[in-house]
Amino acid sequence: MNNKMRILVASLLAIGAFSATSAQADVLVASGSASAGTTLTFGPTTGTSYVNDGRNVSDSAGSSASAYAWGNDHGTYRADSSGEGTFNSTATFHRTLEVINGNAVATQYSLNFFIYYGYLSIENWAGVSGSGSTGYDLSIKRNGTTSLFGSSAHLDSLGGLTVINALNGAQLYNTGSGYSYNWNGTYVTLDLGVIGAGQSMTIDFDLVTTATGNYAVQSYACGGYGGYGEYGGEIPMTLATVSDGYGGYGGYGGTCYQTARVNGALGDPSDLSSALPPGGVNFVVTGSPLNNVPAPGSLSLLGVGLGAMTLARRRRR
Repeated sequence: MNNKMRILVASLLAIGAFSATSAQADVLVASGSASAGTTLTFGPTTGTSYVNDGRNVSDSAGSSASAYAWGNDHGTYRADSSGEGTFNSTATFHRTLEVINGNAVATQYSLNFFIYYGYLSIENWAGVSGSGSTGYDLSIKRNGTTSLFGSSAHLDSLGGLTVINALNGAQLYNTGSGYSYNWNGTYVTLDLGVIGAGQSMTIDFDLVTTATGNYAVQSYACGGYGGYGEYGGEIPMTLATVSDGYGGYGGYGGTCYQTARVNGALGDPSDLSSALPPGGVNFVVTGSPLNNVPAPGSLSLLGVGLGAMTLARRRRR
């Protein structure tokens, strides 16, 4: 490589030194409530890398509810709400991602992420009277106001379904004892726009699931196990053998309940705190510097390089 080429390469590398990777800051929150006779809430629970919280509650009349949520900065997240009888349940996962442009020039950013599988389900196996509903709402906003993405679905006990921006493979099923709405994983890429040099933006990811029910609860006496019959062991006897069989269990007693169940969930069901979602693309922010107009500092460096090339040419003469 000749001297002119070395000088030019050094100048261009100096310009590239201004293009540092963008910094990011993460805030995660898990919150929600479960109500069945009494109400228990949780959150906001915050952490730098992983949050996980939930509540379960039940009453003496056979109703129950649960809500839980988790998420981490590796990509997994979930919000899950469910209950039986008369109840209310809400679970929320929130993530705020701050994107800081550390480049010396304006940069075009995009966001790649994965929306997990999930379902809405209402089952009334006992055929009790009453009604229920469940749903999810997913929202992604820039700087708290500009909507970048939204998807929601709400299902009632009559099979009524309201959907905005359905996810991949979404389908409603009649199960014979109720209804189920399921969807597949969905990859999404969003244009975040241009961030000026040294400037930043915030991306808010909100997932909320809800489940409510107002169903009758039927009580009945709990039954016991039947007998096991003969176990098959043998006791030696003179000229014969007899079986040493166990007797049956007696009844458990007490009161059991039957009613309808409602459940709404979206997210990774495995609660993995360090694993990436399929494809590893959840909340991956990428940037492409716009180099049409170099920053003043870059222009100075380029001038130094060109001047050095001119000086070298004169010396050779």
